[in-house]
Amino acid sequence: MNPPHILITDDEVNIRFILERALRHEGYALDSAANGAEALQKLTNDTQPYDLLIVDLQMQPVDGMQVLQAAKEQDPDIVVIILTAHGSMESAVDALRLGAFDYLFKPATPEAIRQRVSEGLQKRKQALHRRRLLRQINALRQTLDDLDDADNLLVQPETRFLRSGSLTIDRRHRQAAIANRLIELTTAEFDILYTLVAATPNPLSPRDLLNRALGYDADDQEARDIIKWHIHHLRRKIETTPSKPHHIKTIRHKGYLWSR
Repeated sequence: MNPPHILITDDEVNIRFILERALRHEGYALDSAANGAEALQKLTNDTQPYDLLIVDLQMQPVDGMQVLQAAKEQDPDIVVIILTAHGSMESAVDALRLGAFDYLFKPATPEAIRQRVSEGLQKRKQALHRRRLLRQINALRQTLDDLDDADNLLVQPETRFLRSGSLTIDRRHRQAAIANRLIELTTAEFDILYTLVAATPNPLSPRDLLNRALGYDADDQEARDIIKWHIHHLRRKIETTPSKPHHIKTIRHKGYLWSR
């Protein structure tokens, strides 16, 4: 596996030296650019994509914002850390709005540099992992479409994948995606969602849902309290408007129902 590839861009040679020295022994592949124009050229021509950029905001004629935008257009998951002076706080905030991961005030300590870079690379690793999972889910959804032109709900107890409308659930990897968006679920949330979808078109009472999904029994009031809390969080992650749920519906006197 190739080491993380980092591009350091600053028009002050001593700043580049400090950054390179702080990261030299961390196992990264380091590259540098003396200005924004050189950074744009390296982004375009480099055969090995960069994982992370450290970019000074105040450069001429190509500034850090332009480098940030170009890098994000090329790779939405690239991590960009902005270097700024204390007086440029507002510009740093603007950079965050445009997708920068974080900013460092000059002069930054070696510890702060290493910490931000490590955190940024961890974020990129997670983002790339999500993209790989989404590609797998999309490919599997296409296979399901080919096998089921009618687009009906597939409910087979031993089938790995369960689909309902734009929702796809992978039981083996315990992953779920809706409308090509990966949903980050806790263990309990995944089990409750799967149980609701598998029960369609029948609603489940909180007590039944607690028993089937989480494997234990409780009186009606305790079951309502537990399930209500999980349903609240599921709706926030799945529904476009959680206060007016389209998918996870409350059926009066009966419980909860998954709707496509």
